[in-house]
Amino acid sequence: MLSSGSRFVRGLMALVLGCAALSASLRAADDKVTLFKNNEVRIGRVKSATMEGIQLEMLDPKTRAPLNMVLQLAEVSSIEWDAGDPEFRSGYANFEGKNYPDAARSFMSILSDKEEYDKMRGEVKPALLYYCAESMYRAGKPGEAIPIFERLMNEFKTSFYVPLAVGSLVDASILAKDFAKVPPLLQQLRTLGGEQKALADYFEGNLLMAQGKTKPADEKFGQAVAGAASATTKGMSLMGQAKCAIADNNLTKARDLAQRALAAGAPAAVAGAAHLVIGDAIVSEVDTQKVSGDPLQAKLMDALLEYMRVIEQYRGDVDSEAQAILHAGDCLVKLSKFKDRGADVHRAMYMYTKLISDSRYRNTRWAPMAAEAMKNAGKK
Repeated sequence: MLSSGSRFVRGLMALVLGCAALSASLRAADDKVTLFKNNEVRIGRVKSATMEGIQLEMLDPKTRAPLNMVLQLAEVSSIEWDAGDPEFRSGYANFEGKNYPDAARSFMSILSDKEEYDKMRGEVKPALLYYCAESMYRAGKPGEAIPIFERLMNEFKTSFYVPLAVGSLVDASILAKDFAKVPPLLQQLRTLGGEQKALADYFEGNLLMAQGKTKPADEKFGQAVAGAASATTKGMSLMGQAKCAIADNNLTKARDLAQRALAAGAPAAVAGAAHLVIGDAIVSEVDTQKVSGDPLQAKLMDALLEYMRVIEQYRGDVDSEAQAILHAGDCLVKLSKFKDRGADVHRAMYMYTKLISDSRYRNTRWAPMAAEAMKNAGKK
């Protein structure tokens, strides 16, 4: 029979060995979970990441004792996975660096190799599908992104990444003009409640805009503004209303809405969209009011400045950046017709060439327009 002292020693040894085993486990997979609250970070091994919560196995930072915790979905900003695969690490680094074409290639190289995919940790597979599809979507390839988003949602129905994927899949389907996919996805987004319901209103506004239904689109964007809790959703929805205003030639309203989004502290990607809208409003003013002479030159310079802000200051959304590059080139072509501004046509050519050749932009819908604009500019 063991003495109480022996039992204590054995119990202590078991605890130490358990901590050592857990420590080795965590070293083998140190996932990084970032929380919305003060950007706090938790390091450990994510055992599961579902819509019900994130199960994290870690060591208590004070006692170093084993600790299992469950984080609610609303608490978690992001998960940086220790996947143990160099291609995944490369893809994630490129994704974080907004180099989406290269990120997509890295993630796709794993997905297209069944042996490599099968070797991945089960918890990481939904993240791989999400980041691969999201990279393609952000690189301007919505048609290629759609089936990967759908695979994620079919194979991992309760994954942490499903709510994120639904929003992007809706937008990708709209860009690909595959409108039939959108209504059931919007319904799925609404059932998640909270901010997702506001996002559903925002995406429905985009769908209506793509179908030329400006008035009901504006109403949906307005509902999204009213229901949004985050600056990002509110800012995107205000930008939707601003685009509706431009479509209705209400340029004053468009500028006001864009300025409201900027004043609300919208994140970089939304701020970029706001400056893009302001630039488009100025150009529409030029076209509708038949401005000429020095006032025309001043307005074109104002519009060019707004587009350059998107390119230089508020990068984050490839589509907005590409559109701003195209429109900046268009402004420069028009400016080149003024006295002593002939060199601006060469600057315009630089913009168009960048859009056509840069790996970040050449697959966007704006690149073919740049190629056409280049031909026309060369004739004049």
